[in-house]
Amino acid sequence: MAKKHLVIGCGVAALSALEEIRRITAEDEVTLITKEDFAPYSPAILPYVIAGRAAESEVALRDAGYFDRMKANLVKGKEVVSLAPEKKEVTYNDGQSEKYDSLLLACGAHPVRLPIKGLDKASFLGLHTLADCRRLLRELNTRKEVAIYGAGFVASELAVALLERGCPVKLIVRSWVLRRYFDRDVAAIIENMLVAHGAQVLSGQEIAEVKKSNGKLVLLLSGGGSVTADILINAVGVEPNTTFIKEAGIKVNRGVLVDRQMKTSADGVYAAGDVSEAPEFLSGEAGPNPILPSAIEQGRVAGANMAGKTTSYEGWIPTNIYNFFGKVSFSAGLAMPSNGAYQVLMDKKEASQEVRKLVFQDGRLVGAMFLGVDVLPGVIYYLIKHQVDVGADKELLLQRPREVGLWLMQEAEKKKTVMGA
Repeated sequence: MAKKHLVIGCGVAALSALEEIRRITAEDEVTLITKEDFAPYSPAILPYVIAGRAAESEVALRDAGYFDRMKANLVKGKEVVSLAPEKKEVTYNDGQSEKYDSLLLACGAHPVRLPIKGLDKASFLGLHTLADCRRLLRELNTRKEVAIYGAGFVASELAVALLERGCPVKLIVRSWVLRRYFDRDVAAIIENMLVAHGAQVLSGQEIAEVKKSNGKLVLLLSGGGSVTADILINAVGVEPNTTFIKEAGIKVNRGVLVDRQMKTSADGVYAAGDVSEAPEFLSGEAGPNPILPSAIEQGRVAGANMAGKTTSYEGWIPTNIYNFFGKVSFSAGLAMPSNGAYQVLMDKKEASQEVRKLVFQDGRLVGAMFLGVDVLPGVIYYLIKHQVDVGADKELLLQRPREVGLWLMQEAEKKKTVMGA
């Protein structure tokens, strides 16, 4: 008998789940629900739209005929406000209810809004949705000086995009740039690049209060002093959209807790992407990992299990890649170990702005960090995920990561083929 699958959200986790369901069965009914008024798009492209390097039409994740070909329904502008797992039913903001056989929570996250005095009187923007992007572009038509509160990937990408537009940018950083992804050595180089391209970076600062004066925003800083801006952009992080999920009694930590089948604590309910907390690959501990590759794989696993095929999620590996003014930064795995139980190899060349760092445990690569180095991120990811024993080639891998990484991966694949035979 055909089943009915509901998917809350239409990002990459939702689409990956849909495609896996369709790979397994053509009979089941699949409906995706999004509270936005847009077809699926990639938020990762939005900074390029701001910079003028991409048109809005390029943010689409799928073409116009996609849902017809997939024999699936996309419902836009509708929001789930409550969930009754015991009845296998959701209720929408228009009062309507709908039953399901299986449900996927792929409803993403929302920007954190810090309690700052005077913030309610300011023009306080974000860059989380396509609507945000459109609003920011309208604002930039008449006002140019921008302050960005935060220094994660969204903040840093947006800073680069605005600098490319010729906007004066002030980056207000509570600790250091990209601290969740790169250590101070790499972060210092990235910060210097931002400054060299015209940004003002105020590290170790918080916004204590927002005032207005002569048509400008005046941002009073925790360390004393102030800066002015026309526009203030919030980029201090995101939180999973869990309000109605908590109210339904489903287990939630920061995100929705799931097992390796992406199942939640409620029967027939799955979660994937930014809203979820899934097991981490190296430790097995649950945690959020809001990056695209994780969302795609989690959606695939959830979709398979929803369609009746038992599939397990191996766990997420932190992976971050960014291009700063032509210089690529990359980190993966346990790149910043907190104790001395690991062997760390590092080489830093300040003159050429290059950093190489590898982290090993018992001869196996568990973390890596590179800046301005010719490296294949997918190969390094492979070595970590497949727990390849690097043996005596650690220093070679550090100095020649592209060639040596490829060789190690090829050797590992040969061994797998022989063992499989």
